[in-house]
Amino acid sequence: MDKWIEFFSPFFSSPDEAKAFVEPLEALDVEDRKHPAKIMMHQTQRLISLADDLPIIRKGRESLQLLFLLICAENVAKMHDNFDDDGQSKAYVVKFFNQFVEDDDKGILETSFTTHDLNPLTLEEIAKTLYSVRCDVVHEGQYWGFNFHDGKTPILNTEPDVIVYITLNEFRRIIGRGCIRAIQTYAGRRAQ
Repeated sequence: MDKWIEFFSPFFSSPDEAKAFVEPLEALDVEDRKHPAKIMMHQTQRLISLADDLPIIRKGRESLQLLFLLICAENVAKMHDNFDDDGQSKAYVVKFFNQFVEDDDKGILETSFTTHDLNPLTLEEIAKTLYSVRCDVVHEGQYWGFNFHDGKTPILNTEPDVIVYITLNEFRRIIGRGCIRAIQTYAGRRAQ
């Protein structure tokens, strides 16, 4: 249980809060209707950790890291909805941003992505834009064309044509907080 608490602690105001989040989830038995929340917690840690580890093998390839963050968002949104079919990936990524990202974080995102003409993107446009980057990585093998703010300067991307004013780490925290919200609001499996 320590690895879950250690991973989630930065998303809470104290390790005790993280422990209070993790412990009841870890106690869920596979027969419990809320057991998928435990799986969502595990998947969040696994997928975000994969994104964190990618610079070791492909430094500076933030598209790859974004891929795993969006896989996490999609996976959690599908599990929250008890969706176990194929497809609907883009719809579930958009749903994650609309339903699970906190209002303050939505505001941050909506001021962090603009067109080249400096017109802000809506939350849905941001989700679809990032999803298009994910598709370029998955379907075209293009994992070098998109970057987040580097901590000093906004980054002008050309495919897609957006300027990004948020760092990858800030975006990662938003995804993590959204996953926590999804896990906390999960109602359980539908009756069979």
